[in-house]
Amino acid sequence: MLIRLAAMAVMLLACLDNVRGQAWEHRLKMEEDTSMVRRVCDYGKGLEGALDGIHTNMYIRYKISTLRRNVILAAVPSMFFISRGNRENIGEVYNRIYIRRGGIVESTSQASVSTIGAGRNAMSVLLKYLTPDIYGITMIGGQILSPLNSNNVRLYRYNVTVLTAGRVEIVFRPRRYNTQLVSGSVIAERHSGRVIKIKFEGEYDLVRFRVEATMGTSGARSLMPKRCEIEANFNFMGNIINAVYHSVYDNPVYVPDSLCGSHDMALMEDLRPEPLPGDFRQIYQERFGRKKDVLADTASSKKHRRWDNILWDVVRSNLIGRIKGNFGTDGQGSFRLSPILNPMSISYSGSRGVTYKFRLRSGYRLSDESELTLNFKGGYSFRRKQFYFNAPLRWTYSRSHNGYIELEMAGGNRMTNSSIVDQVRHESPDSIDWESMRLDYFKDSYLRLSAGHDISKRWSIRPSFIFHRRSAVDRRGFELAGRPVEYYSFAPSLEVQFRPSGFYGPVLTADYERGIKGIGKADMEYERMEFDVSWRKPIGRLRTFSLKTGGGFYTSRSKNSYFLDYSNFRDVNIPGGWNDDWTCEFQMLNSNWYNASQYYIRTNLTYESPLMLLSRIPYVGRIMEMERIYVNTLYVRLLHPYMECGYGFTNRYFSMGIFIASSNRSFEGFGCRFGFELFRDW
Repeated sequence: MLIRLAAMAVMLLACLDNVRGQAWEHRLKMEEDTSMVRRVCDYGKGLEGALDGIHTNMYIRYKISTLRRNVILAAVPSMFFISRGNRENIGEVYNRIYIRRGGIVESTSQASVSTIGAGRNAMSVLLKYLTPDIYGITMIGGQILSPLNSNNVRLYRYNVTVLTAGRVEIVFRPRRYNTQLVSGSVIAERHSGRVIKIKFEGEYDLVRFRVEATMGTSGARSLMPKRCEIEANFNFMGNIINAVYHSVYDNPVYVPDSLCGSHDMALMEDLRPEPLPGDFRQIYQERFGRKKDVLADTASSKKHRRWDNILWDVVRSNLIGRIKGNFGTDGQGSFRLSPILNPMSISYSGSRGVTYKFRLRSGYRLSDESELTLNFKGGYSFRRKQFYFNAPLRWTYSRSHNGYIELEMAGGNRMTNSSIVDQVRHESPDSIDWESMRLDYFKDSYLRLSAGHDISKRWSIRPSFIFHRRSAVDRRGFELAGRPVEYYSFAPSLEVQFRPSGFYGPVLTADYERGIKGIGKADMEYERMEFDVSWRKPIGRLRTFSLKTGGGFYTSRSKNSYFLDYSNFRDVNIPGGWNDDWTCEFQMLNSNWYNASQYYIRTNLTYESPLMLLSRIPYVGRIMEMERIYVNTLYVRLLHPYMECGYGFTNRYFSMGIFIASSNRSFEGFGCRFGFELFRDW
């Protein structure tokens, strides 16, 4: 019996020893893995800033296969030219690129050939995947959290395997599946941590992608790919597209400026850094035969196009696609008009209803420091039956100091003024039925001439002159009372900005405006002051904290008539998308309150993160891109306080916000805001 007990004790001790040994080995393995991952992440830190200012030549070869398609494909940006005709298209591009901070900031097409047609492209959204910034917080176009950045390590799981020849393989996968995270592997040098090759895959913005990049060998070039391969699949409403891209960097052949923009096949054969695959040559032969100039081939084929092809081009150019182009002798000028039939042109909010909007952008470069720009924004509110527009024309004379002179015209804005209505009623006979009229609503149009200049990285000034014309929406009551239906004001103003931490910190703004009578038709005198503090603070991993707080007041005003109209507290009549005006704005506040008080104090707080609430729900979390929490507070006359709290999210299809409001500590109600986000970055 004793012998049996002793044997069992020995076996138990051996098992405990074995378990202890395995735990120790596992702990040691985890420490070694963590140390190796940290070494790979630190390699990028050691060369920070090394990529700034690099010029190089980039060769791209692509093949786009249309597996399934229907009429909806024509409405997808950059897909119109493959929505009909051949199901397989190929092309090559030779670009001169300028890289700064790990991304391409300027790209000049020196030569290109394509079976789609000269000057045309498809799935251009994939081009940003060809230059992944693997050591940055985000890898691709400000999105996709990199597994090789130390700030993102807690979002991934890693497994390290030691290979031969001083190399290691690091396999990574996300702790929680989300569209901002990827899975894949890295081959790296064991001692230095330099990445030799990286593979990763994920899904973002309706594209399922797989990327494989071979990195450079030394110095700054080791931070960027030498070669990069992309395979992407696009699946949307019955349309299935497969695209394969191949890129090669640091090509030694330079193209003279006189040949830039060429579509000559013979030139491309001289520039191509490697032999063309057989299937590419076969497709070229089938489409172009022996012709060397693809542009000439495309031009000659236009003479024989069927009328329905011409009709489709007209529809695409004027309704579905973005209308854009260049002008000027050397292409210094450009213009771009948003598509007329575009889901992103429509938005909804509880206070404004459905709004249709469009934008025209145009510019003309005068020199490296000087340019002319026009940014026209228009919108129509179906609930208010009102058209709004804003058209600033700016001459930038010093881009380095943000020096400009701007002439801005705007119209259609609605505002209220109860003081004028009270005067009209008091001075008019009681026989007039005032209740049937809406005399407190006015249309506001203005013309502003302003200038701006950054005196230093901390100080900026903006003097301006503004002329307002406010006309009554319901003119009958004013005409019956013998009162004018239009009111004018003229005011010089001065805005001063102070940035304690430079351009990337908080911004303190002081604004002073003084209304003067007697200039033009101006018949109002007033004095207004506003103070504002705004701060957008990135806190890592695409998380952002936004703050906007401030106040304003009128110190004097004319006795007969005046309008309360603030610069930093006003209704946004032409709503933008998720990235435009959802942050630091009131979503449910009645528009009348913006012009009803002689003072205001506001605070808007927003916290944004890609991995917050809905991102934790299986399946749903995979498509969540960003989430926000809003807290807005306002003090004006008769509201002490008005508060809004809300939650919003955006994904590849739409953005949505849900809000709850209270005024004077009483429940005000629920509200929502909705906007389409389809193909936002396409």
